[in-house]
Amino acid sequence: MKSGQWIILNDGRRIVLEDKEEICLTLYSCADAGQTFLVPYPSAGYGGGNLWLSLSEKYLLFAYYSGESEEAYCLFRIEDGGLKLVYASGYRCGEGASYAFADNETFLVQALPASVGPWYLEEACTDADGRRYFAYGELNILDIQKGTMERHLLRVVPSADWDEQFAEAEAFFIDEKTSKDMVTLAMPWGEEALSFPLKETVIFSQ
Repeated sequence: MKSGQWIILNDGRRIVLEDKEEICLTLYSCADAGQTFLVPYPSAGYGGGNLWLSLSEKYLLFAYYSGESEEAYCLFRIEDGGLKLVYASGYRCGEGASYAFADNETFLVQALPASVGPWYLEEACTDADGRRYFAYGELNILDIQKGTMERHLLRVVPSADWDEQFAEAEAFFIDEKTSKDMVTLAMPWGEEALSFPLKETVIFSQ
């Protein structure tokens, strides 16, 4: 996906993010001064943002963060008359979010790490079955047509030979080869391909 503070479309139009005072997204064409969408200033603050363009150039993603370990996004449809808001996620706790559209652009996936740093067994959570786990983050899947979000929790279950000296939780990222059938994640231990539909809680044993 094309990304940056400003993006040039294949037809010559450009989209510019301006956020020094207000948060403005402007779609410029060669014929006029542009149509501007004013994003309401988040009540939790604003630390910066970036633009992402879908491969078909039908959708624009504005991803932003608070500066306090919170991330959010707004999804827009790019139309002749300007940008039409499709969905606004609001802030979720986490850092280092990555995004990918399905290959048919029917849904958008946000991969949001929630826990980075050392994982010590004494600090692990315990589920209803007494099994220890570390909360790793979320996969948030937006159905673009319906405007509905599905949230899936990611957990890591430590093995019997868990080595705390090397148990450094690194961020995970979504791979752009996400399709309508599965999502692929780049994990610290290697690639994980998850087929749809996903369980509400996805478990990784390490």
